[in-house]
Amino acid sequence: MMPRMLALVVYVLVLSLYDLRTGVVPNWATLPLLTAGIVAHFPGTFPVWIASLFVFLAWHSGQMGAGDAKLWMALFWAIPPNQGADIPPVLFASLLGTALIQLLFRKLTRRSISGLRTPAAWRTIPFILWNLYVH
Repeated sequence: MMPRMLALVVYVLVLSLYDLRTGVVPNWATLPLLTAGIVAHFPGTFPVWIASLFVFLAWHSGQMGAGDAKLWMALFWAIPPNQGADIPPVLFASLLGTALIQLLFRKLTRRSISGLRTPAAWRTIPFILWNLYVH
């Protein structure tokens, strides 16, 4: 396992827990990673641009918070380009997986499907664990 990927996993787990507790993903935590990823891997790959556009549109339509969107884009850009082709399928799988878990949780706790606010940062956990697995 690469030490950088392990550091990224720990970083994302800490940010996800912080997001769960406060409901905020701070700029000071996401923007340096996003900037470093863009500088290191510019111009990037087509799948990274598509996934970033998808997350931007999710934020723009109100489906995702701004901090969560920046965290996702930072992760896309932080991943080495040779892994870029796998980003969209894993993104959609982790979005679907966490959505199903959230729906199950809401059903078990008898909460309304639309009335519970859940942070999108939990979606980053399966995504980053998958990246740890492939490295």
